[in-house]
Formats: sequence, structure tokens, C-alpha cells
Amino acid sequence: MSELNLGPVSERNRAPAIIISVVVLALIAAAVYYISPRTPAQIQVQKIDLFAPHTQSKAEQGSLHILGTPAFAEDNLYVVVHLSIENNLHQPLFLDPAEATLSMPEGVTAATVVSPADAPRLEQTFPALIPLANNPLGSGSEIAPRATQQGTVTLLFPTLTEAAWKSKKSATLTINFLRLPPQTINLP
Repeated sequence: MSELNLGPVSERNRAPAIIISVVVLALIAAAVYYISPRTPAQIQVQKIDLFAPHTQSKAEQGSLHILGTPAFAEDNLYVVVHLSIENNLHQPLFLDPAEATLSMPEGVTAATVVSPADAPRLEQTFPALIPLANNPLGSGSEIAPRATQQGTVTLLFPTLTEAAWKSKKSATLTINFLRLPPQTINLP
């Protein structure tokens, strides 16, 4: 017969179980780190097109003239950035409105980003912009998981000329994503 032992049970050494648990957790963390992408998207600028229209309005002799609207001349610069955005995630990416800045010797200028909804109206005003700004990307654009989307972002720099663009210090474009950190790229 076995002896009845009513005394305290001898404790086992828990160190091997703790070490094995720590090693397994470290392996899982390393696997997650190496499998998951570092950035949600890879963005590349393929090329940049410049469109600098000179708009002039003047009152003609004998024509109808609206009071309070003097004759004017205006120079604007449209910068059409052709992008390739590669989604590195296993879920779709959604774009928020982009932002752009231009550093000049005189200071920093922010661009107005033309929304894809406004692109048809802009193309009616400037038909020469149609072949440049095809497939506009903007707020609400979706990029499928593990896919690459190509398109354009049109930037408007009011009262800027093409010569001023060429004399810039730097220009940046920030692509904003829904629920993800933005990515900023330099424009050539």
C-alpha cells in the first residue's frame, strides 16, 4: 500500500515553462514583424506635367460690361503629378484629400488640390488639360489589396508661372490615407 502523505507538496521548478513561453512569444512577435509591411503603400512619381495658362479678360468698346468687374490678367500653374500607388496591405486602401507645398526663395506656398469631382469642369475650361490629367486620384479613391493603382493628382498654384516652378527650392506631395498615417514624397 502507498503511504498517505498529508504534508505540503514539493514545488516543481517553473523556470523551463516560463522560458519556453517567452521564446514562443518572441517567435510570434518576430514573425508578425517580418510578415507585416513597414509602409501601407509604395508611392512613386512617374512624371510631372506643367500647364500654365494665361487668362486675360478685358472690356471691349461697345460690348456689355458688368459693373464692378475690371479687366484682369491671371497666371496660374497646374502641376499634374502622375503617380503609381502600390497597396502593400491585405485590405483595401482609401485615399483622403492630398496636400502639396512648394518652397520658393520668397517662402512656402500651399497648393489647391483639384478634386476628381471638379476635373471635368476644369477640363471644359482648359481642353489642353484633358490628355494630361487622365484617371484622377483623390478623396474616396480605393486601391484593392496587393494591387497597384496609377493615376494623376492635379495641383493648382494660383498666380505662379512655369518659370517660378523651375526656380523652386523643393516641392512635396502628401498622400493621406483613411485611418493610416500619411506619406510625403518629394516632387522633381
